[in-house]
Amino acid sequence: MVEQAQTVQLKKKDLIIVAILGEIVGALGYAIVNAQPTLSDLSIKFLPQEGLLMPLFVVGVPIAAVCALLVAYILAKKVNPIFFQMGKFAAVGFSNTAIDWGILNIILAGFGFAVGTSLYPAGKAISFAFATLNSFVWNRFWSFEKKGTSNLGKEALQFYIFTGIGLVINVIVATIIARVGPDTKLWAGVMAPALATATSMVWNFTAYKFFVFKKPASQKMGQAQIPQ
Repeated sequence: MVEQAQTVQLKKKDLIIVAILGEIVGALGYAIVNAQPTLSDLSIKFLPQEGLLMPLFVVGVPIAAVCALLVAYILAKKVNPIFFQMGKFAAVGFSNTAIDWGILNIILAGFGFAVGTSLYPAGKAISFAFATLNSFVWNRFWSFEKKGTSNLGKEALQFYIFTGIGLVINVIVATIIARVGPDTKLWAGVMAPALATATSMVWNFTAYKFFVFKKPASQKMGQAQIPQ
């Protein structure tokens, strides 16, 4: 493939963007922990000092995000250029999850977690809408670096169609894995969703790269370099 013969370019803006995405994950992750008594109790139990939770999330997560992107860049130079794009896609994916779960937990916490009412589906719809909007913007203009806005409407339609298919794949895989695995809360609540998410991420990345945000043949990637 043509793209594999090209090199990747790491820019200062890449580091800034991934730090912003890391900050989104950290801030909303901190909000989720505070909204969930079980997670809050665990953080108190395992952290050596009280008060470390906030800096761990709002400072540590962005730093970790930058380091992860640098690792992806090194792999792209040493192994295959696609690793850098996958690293950016993963960073966006983590921010999508943080926005989805974070906004939902903030809404529910404000109303006492009334999951038995119409609040839950409304809150989930709001959080999902913000998460998918975040995904479209960052993936289009950063992960896959699509230039111009002439086909924005068409791309948005394709994006939501393929994302919807990815959601169906996610639900089907999670349901199958949950039923064939052990009857435990950990398997149903953590392992099945995690494996389903990994499967749907492969689908989404492939669909976005080769269909939704496919680059024209003339658009090249620059020479690899570390920002000065």
